[in-house]
Amino acid sequence: MPRNNRPKRSRRSSEPEELDLSAVRMGIRRTEIKRGVEYTTQTSIGANADEDKSWVCPHCHLQISKGISHTVAWDSVRGVETRRHFHNACWKSFQGQLL
Repeated sequence: MPRNNRPKRSRRSSEPEELDLSAVRMGIRRTEIKRGVEYTTQTSIGANADEDKSWVCPHCHLQISKGISHTVAWDSVRGVETRRHFHNACWKSFQGQLL
């Protein structure tokens, strides 16, 4: 009797799992220009930060705790020493310069 080389079908559902786009986009660097200044931005939840680590948003001056999704931005020319952590909504409305 001849051999059948066809792969056996899985008993699992043929529908693929739904992709969580927010998890995929986490950590992807983007370049944005605001008032002629080029910024590199990255979404973060601070997962690698120390347990008691928090940041202060330079736009609203409120605390960003570890585990809260936020935007990290820095001046592309001056480098990561200008890095600041913003609430996502604050970054969208931010039009100043990073000090």
